[in-house]
Amino acid sequence: MNDQPDLSARAPESAPRPADANTATTNKEKALWLLEQLVPDTGVNNLGLALQVSGRLRPDVLGAALAVVAGRFEVLRTVFRASGAELLKETVPAGEFAVPVEPLELSGGPLAEDLTAFVDRPFPLDGRPLIRVATATTADGDVLCVAVHHLVFDMVSVGVLLQALVPVYDAVAAGRPLPEQAVAPVPALAEPAPRPADLDHWRRTLDGFDPTGLDLWCGTPRGRQPVLAGESAVRALGPRAQQAAVELQRAARAPMGAVMLAAYAALLAAHGAGPDLVIGSPVDVRGADAGAIGYHVNVVPIRIRVDLTEGFRPLARQARDAFLGAMAHAHTSVDELAGELPGIGTSWQTQLFRHLFNFLPDAPVGELRVDGMPARLLTVENPHSKFDLELVGSPARAELMLRHSRTLTPADAAALLARFEALLVTAAQDPDRPLGETAGWSERDRETVDRANDTALNGQPATVGAAFTSWARSRSADVAVLDGDRSITYGELDAAADAVRQLLADAGVRPAEVVAVAAAPGETVAALLGCWRAGAVCLPLDPCEEPFLQARRLTHAAAKTVLTGTGVQLPAGVDVPAGTDLPTEASLPPVLPLPAFPGTGPERSGTPAAPYGDAPRRDAPACRLPAGEEDEAQPAVVLSHAGIADTAAHFARELGVGPGTGVLSLARPGTLAALFDAALALSIGGRLVLAPQEARTDAAALRAAAEQHGAEVLAVPPGTAPQLLEELGGQLSGLTVLVAGDELSAPAAKALLAADCRLYCGYGAPQTTGWALAGPVTTPEDTRRGRPIGNTRAFVAAPDGRELPVGVRGELCLVGTGTALDTPDGPALPDHPGYGRHHRTGRLAQWQPDGTLVWHPREQPAADTAAGPTAPDATADDTLVSEFVAIWRQLLSCEVTAQTHFFDAGGHSLLAAVLTQQVEDLTGIALQLRDVFEHPTPAALAARVRR
Repeated sequence: MNDQPDLSARAPESAPRPADANTATTNKEKALWLLEQLVPDTGVNNLGLALQVSGRLRPDVLGAALAVVAGRFEVLRTVFRASGAELLKETVPAGEFAVPVEPLELSGGPLAEDLTAFVDRPFPLDGRPLIRVATATTADGDVLCVAVHHLVFDMVSVGVLLQALVPVYDAVAAGRPLPEQAVAPVPALAEPAPRPADLDHWRRTLDGFDPTGLDLWCGTPRGRQPVLAGESAVRALGPRAQQAAVELQRAARAPMGAVMLAAYAALLAAHGAGPDLVIGSPVDVRGADAGAIGYHVNVVPIRIRVDLTEGFRPLARQARDAFLGAMAHAHTSVDELAGELPGIGTSWQTQLFRHLFNFLPDAPVGELRVDGMPARLLTVENPHSKFDLELVGSPARAELMLRHSRTLTPADAAALLARFEALLVTAAQDPDRPLGETAGWSERDRETVDRANDTALNGQPATVGAAFTSWARSRSADVAVLDGDRSITYGELDAAADAVRQLLADAGVRPAEVVAVAAAPGETVAALLGCWRAGAVCLPLDPCEEPFLQARRLTHAAAKTVLTGTGVQLPAGVDVPAGTDLPTEASLPPVLPLPAFPGTGPERSGTPAAPYGDAPRRDAPACRLPAGEEDEAQPAVVLSHAGIADTAAHFARELGVGPGTGVLSLARPGTLAALFDAALALSIGGRLVLAPQEARTDAAALRAAAEQHGAEVLAVPPGTAPQLLEELGGQLSGLTVLVAGDELSAPAAKALLAADCRLYCGYGAPQTTGWALAGPVTTPEDTRRGRPIGNTRAFVAAPDGRELPVGVRGELCLVGTGTALDTPDGPALPDHPGYGRHHRTGRLAQWQPDGTLVWHPREQPAADTAAGPTAPDATADDTLVSEFVAIWRQLLSCEVTAQTHFFDAGGHSLLAAVLTQQVEDLTGIALQLRDVFEHPTPAALAARVRR
């Protein structure tokens, strides 16, 4: 056995001869095989090692040494044959097995990429060897690269293979007899049969676990098909974090591994996974057979329930106990329970764990030489990740590696590592402080969000009314409003506003009382300013609106009086359709015709009369408007003087509006958009250009209005046809356009940008002044991104109200002067411990590293046209609908029927994602979020599933 091998031995030209045995595969091997079937064109299950020597390797010696090692280790001669749904394992006799040495193709690029490409080449499971070897010559010496399939190899095997191969190579190269231990046969290590006690432990541990709660709220949402491409990120822990880990170890009386595991669990929970977590941890189960090559790793499930209202100390102790319990039963793989645990299977969406914790033992590496030549190990990057995240650490190395699926970006991975380090530091400062207050944030996150929320406005007038008065007194001859061929100066508009103030004073209107206005746009502006001078709250109406809708607004607002413009007449009583919240006949408040509007004659001389009473405070209510363009039944929005003034001041700076700037208004009377246009123009000394009604649908009429009056800025009102903007972009260049990102189509954005328009997109929630986020647009794909506007702050919240850091999806919440005031007929805005009173928008959003916010689209739910008056009756006995009703009830914690609207009942996008997963678990049908938005009731969604 010690004779020198025949160096003339060569690999056979064809596939190996039939092996000497066929055996069934284990569940672990089946699991690896099934994973490979998901992405058959990659070596997702391949492992690699690479070695660079300072001189030249001899291919003949290397081939002979490989033949000896393969002959010695039975597992390296193990091959597999896939046949339909079966996977058969065979062992090739030693004398009939050879490993050819092929040239390693060098691309001329980075060597690491060539090594990765060689290792990543898939192995066909058709009885051929599951190991291949290549060499290449470089300027720094020869490189040896070995690729092995995971079915017969693991990371521990790398060291074993090197220890076996190098002495044989040295002996053959020197012509010495082979050492006896270098040729001693090593049979494949047979793992013991599953122990009943272990299986019982895993059943108890995993009882009731739901794998659908493992998704993270960062990166790209996990799709229905696996994304096995992966990358790595590395971070060296700073001295503070190292010391913090030691302090936490003492405080929790837990080993370092348990401390790191607890921190990892808290990090995952803070990013959306859990709170019931199962984290996998690889365990070498070789035992006394430390020199065995093969796949001898069990990934044990460690179940941890994270309560972010508690501190780190109890979590670390729970992690300690869970980790030790898992280690005590590690020799039986949980794969033996495949298909037995409810809700957990072998499919991509129901795998037991998506996150790995790999705390490696210290493995000192001594000097490495091959045939006397200095050698060093090279890193072979693995371009795959079988899990969403794998945290790799070592007790002796102050460094962490995060292996991650490419559903996460490198920036996401780097941020997670920074937050992990910050979590250790803050937890050590107070191990009993609730984790929800700090977990998931790094210093950079806090700096980014705080900087983005530094939106204080300085130097602007307190209210729009005060700003207008200032311009009217200093530049009274300047044009304020252009309405067709009619122009109104600041002085004339000031006189008209004062006449309205006097009219209201004579009618006994007191401050804070509601005054409705039903007039043409130009007269509405004068009435608005007059109401503010009287301290009243303006309720603008559309004169063309249905009378019963007008009656509803007037009744809900308890309007003191109604100001009507030229030609507008409101009926004394209104017939109300059945089913509304108004009496059969609603009476309207007293009607006052607006004073005659000044003509285009000379400006009024003298000083305007003093305002009636004290000027309104900034926090006083200024306007009452409908909650949305198409939802008249919702509570109205009451805006403060501060909110209107601050919004106008922000966009005056953002859009470049100044004295004389023409602001083109397409908005219908009585809308928030009309209020915004007037405030933007008149608070800064600009010109409000009222477009004719036909310009709202005709690009030619819009262009004519803009050119006639030199309009330079257009704030597009909600509901404007995208085709109008697309056509306008081709006709009117250089326009500054502000439009809601949700309403801007890609063709319209392209047309406007191509016409050299300055394009801005924004987002405004119903309970705001109409805008809350905004920013410039440079590409058609970047229309849902912006920063908080002046005196507005934003934060992204988890379902439990915790603030979320950069890159993590959650509900967009808004704070500041632009949020609506609380009203008796609407719910009060909630309080946040850090931000105070805020508006929950129901929209999914996330911070970006540059301090902008990206908001996600909300698709409008489609009406359930199939449901008639008796549709609860038709679905009462429908089993699928009943099951959906139960899911609605579980998620929403309220009474539910077949027609309960998911979002009206308190649902939001994050809950909708959970809903789709539960529906898939129940029916096997994969739904998208848009399916829930378009079919938001149990009955409608059941009909969608049946299609």
